[in-house]
Amino acid sequence: MAEYDIAFGERLAETARMVAAEGLAPLDAQRTVLYLSLLSTEITLKAMLERAGKPVPDIRARSHQLAKLLSDLGTCEVEVEITPGTKAYVPALCLRGFPLQHGTAESTVGAVIDAESEGASTYPNQVRYGDVFRHYPAEVVAQMASKVAEFAREHWHSLRIK
Repeated sequence: MAEYDIAFGERLAETARMVAAEGLAPLDAQRTVLYLSLLSTEITLKAMLERAGKPVPDIRARSHQLAKLLSDLGTCEVEVEITPGTKAYVPALCLRGFPLQHGTAESTVGAVIDAESEGASTYPNQVRYGDVFRHYPAEVVAQMASKVAEFAREHWHSLRIK
């Protein structure tokens, strides 16, 4: 049995979207969506790494460090269709460049995951606690979690260590 469950990550992303759909005006709603989205991303990245063959103790050692978990995905690859009927393995780190939209603004999965290094509230503690709260808009972080979950599900059977 796997230590990390992709379905759990997907459910957390879905729950974050449901909370966001109810409204993000109160700060507690924003915190809830951010926390669920970042937790979803953590679980999903860990599930992908485990599926690819990375040892669970190595994954567990990353704790809640999303940027390092994403970086670890750089040791993995996934199969994609290059042209109709032609498949090839590409670095799984391509997930980093997946686009995110918020109105007219654009970002990427990698930029949101790397936000802590740019001064965003640290996950999980500063997202859960404290007076100072700074991060990407909750809708963008929820979108990011969904993209990570979709990527994982789409490439689940082809994930492997390079």
